Amino acid sequence: MQGVPPKAQEELAGLAVLKRYKKNDILTQAWEPSDSFMIVEEGMIRVCKYSPLGKRLTYLLAGPGEPTNLIGPFIGKPMSNVVEAAADSTVVCVERKDFIGVAFSHPQLVINIIEILGQALDSSNSRILDMQEKKVVQRLKRVLFHLSEKFGPRLNFTSVEIADLASTTTESALRVLSDLRQKGIIEKRRGQIHVVKPEALNDPHSEDLWL
Repeated sequence: MQGVPPKAQEELAGLAVLKRYKKNDILTQAWEPSDSFMIVEEGMIRVCKYSPLGKRLTYLLAGPGEPTNLIGPFIGKPMSNVVEAAADSTVVCVERKDFIGVAFSHPQLVINIIEILGQALDSSNSRILDMQEKKVVQRLKRVLFHLSEKFGPRLNFTSVEIADLASTTTESALRVLSDLRQKGIIEKRRGQIHVVKPEALNDPHSEDLWL
């Protein structure tokens, strides 16, 4: 909403409804029409795709203040993404027709969305190159660093979820996490990872990761 007039923000707020979801609830199933613009108020929403064998590729983890669907409300067509609650969450929803009316009346909102989509595309391409060129330990350290930048040092993620984000197997992720724990870079408990030394995870030559 940066640069969008307060009056337009108030207009959107007046059109919005709050919806609450429990962890693992599905907000939008794959190939369902996108009928609302959604922003996370609290919690965390995961946008992902599933392979025919059930393997999940996470495209976005949206936290408070972040949108979960930027393309769907404009095109109104079904998308292949699954949108699901990664934690108990509250989401602000504006019906597609109402959102489009406000967006087209305030071009800055559309410009902001295009900028976010550009960042997402660059990051997706970077993750593809990572899978081809970088070792598992490099990918995992990059994921942990950017998750801690976004959500803080205490990360409520399982080893399975971290492996998913780094596009590797759970077994490989466990080995790397164990090594990082032994080196004092992280502390690990069931369902939580505490990043103790984020500077040890950062690669200054690596591009930002958009999650």
